[in-house]
Amino acid sequence: MKKITKLGAVIFASAMLFAFAGCGGSSTDSGSSTAAGSSAQDTAESTTESTAESAAESVSSATESESGEASASENVKDYVYFDNTETKWEKVCVYWWNDDYALITNKLTGEPYPANTEDGKQDLGSSWPGVEMEQIGDSSIYRAVMPVGATSIIFNTGVSDEDVRAGTEAYQTDDLKFDEAANAGQVYKIDLSQEPKKGRGVEKTKYRYPGGGWSDYTG
Repeated sequence: MKKITKLGAVIFASAMLFAFAGCGGSSTDSGSSTAAGSSAQDTAESTTESTAESAAESVSSATESESGEASASENVKDYVYFDNTETKWEKVCVYWWNDDYALITNKLTGEPYPANTEDGKQDLGSSWPGVEMEQIGDSSIYRAVMPVGATSIIFNTGVSDEDVRAGTEAYQTDDLKFDEAANAGQVYKIDLSQEPKKGRGVEKTKYRYPGGGWSDYTG
């Protein structure tokens, strides 16, 4: 009978130790705690705190990523920007080239950007309408990684020449002179007070805006 009583006491004590470790809180028992119980409790509390901190950091990172504001403001000069506030284009693309057909590269990766031929020159003909720009969060600002080596640039609505010949309307800026040092981290905005010029012949549905200007992007 005594053996059974002792065995029951051991089982009861083990059950209580497991319960405290699982809750991760402090014991309200006025009696003394065993060393094993204290260690298990500390481990549970540490694990709970670590999990909570990790979850908080994940939420914070996700929020910054979704808004786009944090990433956009960290390395502003790694990008070129377009203000779509007034133009309200459904799609914003950017096309660039080098007047001497020198190589143009992506500033962040160092890779040829947006297209490159086997002889090391930019293949301008096959790259229009260029690279689709990334919208920053829910804002009207779009960005593309800085094209190192570009000397001219065009912002456009992403309509191919083939679609223009088929009668699809397309809008773009005029050919703009571009300098990676001067225009890095800058945003271009079209001046809508100046009417776009309509193209001729097969480009009769393509419209070019003659005016606009650059300014520093401040987020």
